[in-house]
Amino acid sequence: MTNYILDGHDLLDLFDTRKPSFSFKDNARHIIPNKGSILYSVWDADEQFIYIGISGLQKSLERRNPQSRMQSHSSGRRSGDQFCIYIHDIFVIPELIKTGEYQSERGWLDKVTQKYIHDNLVYRFVSFLSDDSDVIVRGLENKIKNGEMGLTPMINGI
Repeated sequence: MTNYILDGHDLLDLFDTRKPSFSFKDNARHIIPNKGSILYSVWDADEQFIYIGISGLQKSLERRNPQSRMQSHSSGRRSGDQFCIYIHDIFVIPELIKTGEYQSERGWLDKVTQKYIHDNLVYRFVSFLSDDSDVIVRGLENKIKNGEMGLTPMINGI
């Protein structure tokens, strides 16, 4: 696909695999802007598009901080983070079943999920700083989930 424009927004940085990607190991505060909203795509080690997400959705533009969602994903903690639950259920559990590895220890599954995310997934993003950035990213996310860019995320596509 060569046209990465959707609703007049250039999404090249989300989908062009020649563009830089970012590791979940890295501190999001050094990568993601601390204002506005972002639309982000998550990719596996084979450059398969697995997830589309948004962050920075608070009502007031001044309060929108998209860094927190990426930090939450990076933590691997499943409680309250749907992305981490998806990764745990789809990728981590099958590996644990295959290897027979399991430790009945508080927080161990979150650590394994975090390790998987850090070792196997990267993300790309585009940021929006307008007053309606929250509305823009919601609309774009829904259209991408529905395949309007010609590809659909493996995990949360419709």
